[in-house]
Amino acid sequence: MLKIGIIGYGFIGRIHAQHYMTNQNVTEIIVADPVESNRLEAERLGFKTYKDYTDMLNSEKLDAISICTPHNTHRDIALNVMDFRIPILLEKPAATSREEIKELIEKSEALGIKIMVAHSLRFSETFRTAKNILSSGDIGDILFIIGKYISFKDYSLYPKWKTTKREAWGGTLFRDGIHIIDSILWFSGKEIVSVDGMPLNLYFDTEVEDTFLGTIKFQDGSVAQLSMSSITRGFEQIGVEVYGTKGSLKVDNNELVIYKEEKSPRYIKPAIGPSDYWKNQIDHFVDCVTNNKEPLVTLKEASKTMEAIFLLYERE
Repeated sequence: MLKIGIIGYGFIGRIHAQHYMTNQNVTEIIVADPVESNRLEAERLGFKTYKDYTDMLNSEKLDAISICTPHNTHRDIALNVMDFRIPILLEKPAATSREEIKELIEKSEALGIKIMVAHSLRFSETFRTAKNILSSGDIGDILFIIGKYISFKDYSLYPKWKTTKREAWGGTLFRDGIHIIDSILWFSGKEIVSVDGMPLNLYFDTEVEDTFLGTIKFQDGSVAQLSMSSITRGFEQIGVEVYGTKGSLKVDNNELVIYKEEKSPRYIKPAIGPSDYWKNQIDHFVDCVTNNKEPLVTLKEASKTMEAIFLLYERE
């Protein structure tokens, strides 16, 4: 039975706590957050709290930790937690530079620390089924991919750190589109040879972009087209389309649709629907800690996604 620490109790920290609470292998949750209102919210749910996460690390015998803090703090906090030999669920993005990612990988491997990165769409039932279909070769060789994270986010209501370069590092691509980039790389399994990226501020006057357009070209000549935006009121599209030599598929968290050309063209919609990928993610992490399993998304796996992100920003 696990005693879990959560560092950072904003929106995503509360999501982690919610699903740890429903996992039968978790007996206690302790929260560290410097913001008093966040600590009070945690205490209302019966969680013990600390203002400083280092006090929590020094005072509690924890079995695992979720790091749910501003992007620019991930590296330092994760390195400190590793000194206590505690498994980590690290929120995306894993870090804000190649050097930070390298440092995290090297220290975790040297100490044998289990670290999982929270690329949550990998825990969506529809996305997992899509991955299995693509791996089976049912739609042939992949030629063209379209990835979209189109969802209105009111930057004026965000915590200030999410709109600053220093703390957030990037905007809609770094914060949200990273899920789509990760899915595309997971689906294709291909190496990138070139990218083009265009960060834009079409509506919000902030340091980080509210829209990002881009392309990724893979070593076999296939291409992914990217559309990410936080200014799109009224319609939401968070998903991936994959076009192959024998068919295609379109997936989001609500449904998966497959098109195949066999004796006659037909559309197939598997009997799966929306899934709570956040719950599935937490359950997977707890299982990995409890049963000493390798996480689905290791730091090395996440570093591939981060490299694609860095390349896209560098091509602006």
